[in-house]
Parts: sequence; C-alpha cells; structure tokens
Amino acid sequence: MIRCGYGVKNPNQIDKQFYNNLSGCQNVGMPYGFYHYSYAMSTAEAEGEADFCLEIIAGTNPQYPVAFDMEESRQAALGKSVCADIVLAFCNKIKAAGYIPMLYTNLNWSRNYIDMAKIDAAGIDVWMAQYNTQCNYTGNYVMWQYTSKGVVDGITANTVDMNWCYKDYTNGTIPEPTPDPPPQEPEPRYDTYTVMAGDTLSGIAARFGTTYQELAAINGIADPNVIYMGQIIKLTGNAVSNRTYTVKSGDTLWGIAQAQLGGGSRFREIIALNGLMSDVIYPNQVLRLP
Repeated sequence: MIRCGYGVKNPNQIDKQFYNNLSGCQNVGMPYGFYHYSYAMSTAEAEGEADFCLEIIAGTNPQYPVAFDMEESRQAALGKSVCADIVLAFCNKIKAAGYIPMLYTNLNWSRNYIDMAKIDAAGIDVWMAQYNTQCNYTGNYVMWQYTSKGVVDGITANTVDMNWCYKDYTNGTIPEPTPDPPPQEPEPRYDTYTVMAGDTLSGIAARFGTTYQELAAINGIADPNVIYMGQIIKLTGNAVSNRTYTVKSGDTLWGIAQAQLGGGSRFREIIALNGLMSDVIYPNQVLRLP
C-alpha cells in the first residue's frame, strides 16, 4: 500500500518516494494500492483531497484499494458523524473514478471519533491499525496493520509497517511485471552510395528517404540527370559549392588543386567530391571543386 500524498493539491505534498515505490511494484509485478493522508476539516476539503489523490495516481492500475487515512488529531473534535461524512466524501469520489475506496484508521479512532456504522452502511472496506498480537476491533475490516516494527530484506532498520489482508482483491492473479522494451537492432546507417548500372539520382533518393534535389545540392551535381557508374554519392551533409572546372589537355589533379584551391595536396578533396576511383582525368571532364 503506497502513500501517494497528504492533504490538498500542492507539489510538495506528493510523497517523495511515491514514484519510486510505484515503479518498483510495477517492475516486479507486485500488486499495489494507495493511501492518502487527510487533513480535511469538511466534506468539501475531503473532496479536494480526493481530487489531488486522483491526479497523483492517474494512469495507474492498482489491484488493491485507494484508502483515506484519517487520524489527524484536530479532526477528532469534529464529532463522529462529521468525521464519517468526511470519509464518505473522499471515498465517493474515489469510487466514482473507478477505484475501490477504503478507510484506514486505528482502533482508538474507530471507537471514539468516527461513526463506523455509517462507513459499514456505505459498503466501505476498512483497514484497521492496532499494533498487537490480535485485532480487537469488533466491526468489519479486511486489512489489519499489526506492527510498525517489521523487518524486510533490503531495509536495515526494523521500521516497516506490516499488514494482513483477508480479502482477495487480485482474484488469485498476480499482475505481469512491466517488461523492459526488447533490445532494438540499430537501424543501418548509410553515409554514401556507389552508383551502379541503371541508377538514377531520383531512384537513389527514393531508396534512402530523401529527394534528388537534396542529393544534388549535397554532392554539387549541376545536372541531376547525369550520374555515372562508380560515382560515390554522399547521402548526408551540407550542400557543397557549385564551383566547377573543365579539364584541359595536360591537366593533372595536383595542378588543378594548386591553381584553383591554393595547394596541390588538396587534389584528394577533388577526388572525394567527384567520387573518382583514381587520379585519372580526361579533357573536357567537368570537376566539382570545394
């Protein structure tokens, strides 16, 4: 039974361990329910607390009830009937939202401060706290909190509230753990494509989810209708310059890079940009330049 919060809506009033406790139960398939600690002094305030509680637990699927925790000392002065009405105001909203409502209180409160006949008449389940070897409450109850000094593996201090539940809220079934998502194979990533016989730029674009205009811009292709077998097409990147150079007789890539780019060693950039398989060029060939 997970505490979700206290009182009326306030981000600071959400239990600091609520989300950790909830995900812990969900991850291992442990049935869970909730309880909300009340400060309500009227039925209107109780309804406001119910709204806050419902907001906190929205989207969850508790197998156990959503309980109203009534034990605040200043509420005791309201009288048995008023306290019962406050309980019912909260529980009615919880029930209307599709959850099972419940009252959590202790033996002293059930005897002296809450009209339990009203609670029974409304069909509200009772979760009774009495730290003892037996529960001495003579009315109807479905859960009994018998100690606050229980020991549980993983918790070093003996400070655990322990309970017996006498009602099978799960109908004998245990929820499936929330599965971890299956590992996904990484999508294959392609940065370049080598043109094959019969390829067109538009066909390559369609295959890789882009447009021929984008590929033309990235690769500095002046005429999208002209590509050649063995040409390396970059599939991603920024648009390149449309600078071109028409090869003359006697030109070498080194010489072109020296004259056009300011350094002969930059001939490798021309090879990469044009998808050349070697440094062989021929007269009237149009080369793209960085």
